[in-house]
Amino acid sequence: MPDLPDENMGRYFLKRGLKITAITLGIAMVAILSDLRCAFNPIETLMDLPGSVAWTFEHFTPTPESFEKLPKILLALWKTFLGAAAAALVSAIFAYIMALIGCRPVGFGALVRLLVRGIATVSRNIPNVAWAFMLTFSFGQSEFTGFLVLFLKSFGFLTRMFLETMDEISRGSIEALHSVGATRLQVIAHAIVPLTSTQVISWLLYMTETNTRDATLVGMLTGSGIGFVFELYYRTFRYDTAGLVIVCVAIMAMGCEAVSNYVRRRIIQADETPRKRALANDGVITTRIWTKSKITVAITLSVLTVLTVYGFSQMDYGNVNLLDATIGALRNFGVMVFHPGTDGYWTMGELLNDLVLTISLAVLTTLIGSVLALILALPAACNLSNKVVSNIIKLVFSIIRAIPTIIWVLIFVVSISLGAEACIVGMMFHTVAFLAKAFSESFEELDQGSLDALRSTGAGWWEIVTHCVIPEKANDILSWVFIRFENNFVNTVVIAALCGSGGIGYELYLAANFYFSMHAVGLITYMCLAVSVVLEIVSTQLRKRLVINRSE
Repeated sequence: MPDLPDENMGRYFLKRGLKITAITLGIAMVAILSDLRCAFNPIETLMDLPGSVAWTFEHFTPTPESFEKLPKILLALWKTFLGAAAAALVSAIFAYIMALIGCRPVGFGALVRLLVRGIATVSRNIPNVAWAFMLTFSFGQSEFTGFLVLFLKSFGFLTRMFLETMDEISRGSIEALHSVGATRLQVIAHAIVPLTSTQVISWLLYMTETNTRDATLVGMLTGSGIGFVFELYYRTFRYDTAGLVIVCVAIMAMGCEAVSNYVRRRIIQADETPRKRALANDGVITTRIWTKSKITVAITLSVLTVLTVYGFSQMDYGNVNLLDATIGALRNFGVMVFHPGTDGYWTMGELLNDLVLTISLAVLTTLIGSVLALILALPAACNLSNKVVSNIIKLVFSIIRAIPTIIWVLIFVVSISLGAEACIVGMMFHTVAFLAKAFSESFEELDQGSLDALRSTGAGWWEIVTHCVIPEKANDILSWVFIRFENNFVNTVVIAALCGSGGIGYELYLAANFYFSMHAVGLITYMCLAVSVVLEIVSTQLRKRLVINRSE
């Protein structure tokens, strides 16, 4: 809370109350309009949910017969992991180079910086389905095609993160090097690389972890990996074996997350090893010390490199000439970028109507999921709840997050029905788990002294929540909700088409698989890209205004 004179305190609370009321009314209006567009009945869905969950457990529980397929599933899972790790490492290398070219400390100019950010934005915000369709045209259905899709998405995301990391370097360090005549290469070698290595490795691990989840959907789109195996059993009504695939995918994702979190903690912790000086035979003093943090970084990079090399050696490249396929992909991409159009299959009004439907589905998923996540995040925060209860809830969240969103949606397609209901419920599971984790971690950052002070005055749990937790973290909550909305829109483009909800993603599917029109694919991609870019800009501004500028 800002330090204000007593006469201004009432004005501050009035202003904040009016702001929260206005935001709440605006959100309610958007929710009502989105519900009308989607024809979604929340009461009917709530009544259907218990039965659908029971049906899911009954039919997707692995049976002894399904375990006969376990070797095949594990092989596909291993190849999927190799592809995900390779995509993360290779994209990180290219992203780091691009970030060096575009970051402020290196200083190639505003035009170069804008170009780098533009490339990253396009790569990151084009939906996976658009990349998959375009690349499948040229490279066919293969593991290498799946790798390329993950690479392009990872490249855009990591370029953005690396740029922001490099831009946060202290100007004093850069100016000190420039003052002694350091060149760009010397600035990179002696300032940027050592000062950003920890964050870069952390983002690399996060990308590896994320790719293991995204690889399931990419596999469905490119006919490869564990996604193809799941879809095979799912489409043939072998739900028990599909359930075994889900269990294996969840274990892999949870394992990657646990290892990633452990390594990140090791590399970002303060270096506890005292700096020593070693005198060489020639009298030169060296200060290079292999700390535990540096050893962990070296081992991590070595393991990822070995996995990447091995993954490329085992990867299925399909029966295509890679050079010809690359030329064909670039040609298709050129058609998408420079010659978008409907080809007479739709009018712009029809496409805009479908785009509004996709946005509405993402809005409802995000809003309903946010409310449920906020309710569950309170007992999940260890400073507001019993530690045992907190750990149990966090474990459940971890399991839910480990199962890819597309699998949740496809489960509810067969247990509820095709349409908006299955789309919203399925996406909501992952939304709740993601936001509840983010909210609970934000609540745990509250000053323990403030909470103890309230408790000492006799305030109950509900008074602490309503008078301290929610008001203090309202900005964080709003920022995280908008970040999730940004992610949900991109997911809805693909998922709504697969679960029969329609939307712009369905038209994209028709353009690529039935009409074979790269012109239409390009136009629809532009429309999705425009929405994603607007959401990203608004999300960035919210984070700057609501999270960073807390003094207002």
